[in-house]
Amino acid sequence: MAYNFTELNKVVANWATDDITTFRLPEPKPNNITLFTGGSEMLKVADDGFYVRGVKVPADDKEAETVYNAFKEFLVWSRLHRD
Repeated sequence: MAYNFTELNKVVANWATDDITTFRLPEPKPNNITLFTGGSEMLKVADDGFYVRGVKVPADDKEAETVYNAFKEFLVWSRLHRD
Protein backbone atom coordinates (compact mmCIF):
# COMPACT_ATOMS: atom_id res chain seq x y z
CA MET A 1 0.00 0.00 0.00
CA ALA A 2 1.39 3.39 -0.98
CA TYR A 3 0.71 6.59 0.95
CA ASN A 4 0.46 9.99 -0.65
CA PHE A 5 2.14 12.66 1.49
CA THR A 6 1.81 15.50 -1.04
CA GLU A 7 -0.58 17.60 1.06
CA LEU A 8 1.42 17.01 4.24
CA ASN A 9 4.61 18.11 2.47
CA LYS A 10 2.87 21.32 1.37
CA VAL A 11 1.78 22.09 4.95
CA VAL A 12 5.26 21.41 6.36
CA ALA A 13 6.94 23.47 3.63
CA ASN A 14 4.63 26.45 4.26
CA TRP A 15 5.00 26.19 8.03
CA ALA A 16 8.77 26.13 7.84
CA THR A 17 9.09 29.06 5.42
CA ASP A 18 6.63 31.16 7.46
CA ASP A 19 8.26 30.65 10.86
CA ILE A 20 11.96 30.16 10.03
CA THR A 21 13.14 32.77 7.55
CA THR A 22 16.83 31.79 7.44
CA PHE A 23 16.30 28.08 6.79
CA ARG A 24 15.74 26.87 3.22
CA LEU A 25 13.94 23.62 2.51
CA PRO A 26 14.32 21.71 -0.74
CA GLU A 27 11.31 21.39 -3.01
CA PRO A 28 8.90 18.86 -1.48
CA LYS A 29 8.68 15.52 -3.28
CA PRO A 30 5.44 13.53 -3.33
CA ASN A 31 5.33 10.52 -1.01
CA ASN A 32 8.48 11.52 0.91
CA ILE A 33 8.91 12.81 4.45
CA THR A 34 12.27 14.34 5.33
CA LEU A 35 13.25 15.50 8.83
CA PHE A 36 16.14 17.95 9.18
CA THR A 37 18.39 18.82 12.12
CA GLY A 38 20.41 22.00 11.84
CA GLY A 39 20.00 22.13 8.06
CA SER A 40 21.14 18.56 7.39
CA GLU A 41 18.92 15.59 6.62
CA MET A 42 18.41 13.30 9.62
CA LEU A 43 15.65 10.91 8.54
CA LYS A 44 13.84 10.41 5.24
CA VAL A 45 10.86 8.17 4.52
CA ALA A 46 10.69 7.54 0.77
CA ASP A 47 8.92 5.20 -1.63
CA ASP A 48 11.99 2.98 -1.78
CA GLY A 49 12.71 2.79 1.96
CA PHE A 50 14.14 4.68 4.92
CA TYR A 51 17.28 6.83 4.95
CA VAL A 52 19.21 7.90 8.04
CA ARG A 53 21.65 10.79 7.43
CA GLY A 54 21.44 10.13 3.68
CA VAL A 55 22.27 6.42 3.91
CA LYS A 56 19.60 3.87 2.98
CA VAL A 57 18.68 1.58 5.87
CA PRO A 58 18.78 -2.08 4.85
CA ALA A 59 15.45 -3.90 5.13
CA ASP A 60 16.46 -6.43 7.77
CA ASP A 61 15.62 -7.29 11.38
CA LYS A 62 17.32 -4.06 12.61
CA GLU A 63 15.46 -1.69 10.25
CA ALA A 64 12.71 -0.68 12.70
CA GLU A 65 15.21 -0.15 15.52
CA THR A 66 17.48 2.01 13.33
CA VAL A 67 14.59 4.20 12.13
CA TYR A 68 13.17 4.48 15.65
CA ASN A 69 16.53 5.60 17.06
CA ALA A 70 16.98 8.20 14.30
CA PHE A 71 13.46 9.56 14.89
CA LYS A 72 14.12 9.70 18.64
CA GLU A 73 17.36 11.65 18.01
CA PHE A 74 15.42 14.06 15.79
CA LEU A 75 12.80 14.62 18.50
CA VAL A 76 15.46 15.25 21.15
CA TRP A 77 17.35 17.66 18.88
CA SER A 78 14.09 19.44 17.99
CA ARG A 79 13.14 19.83 21.65
CA LEU A 80 16.59 21.10 22.67
CA HIS A 81 16.64 23.70 19.87
CA ARG A 82 13.11 24.98 20.34
CA ASP A 83 12.87 28.74 20.86
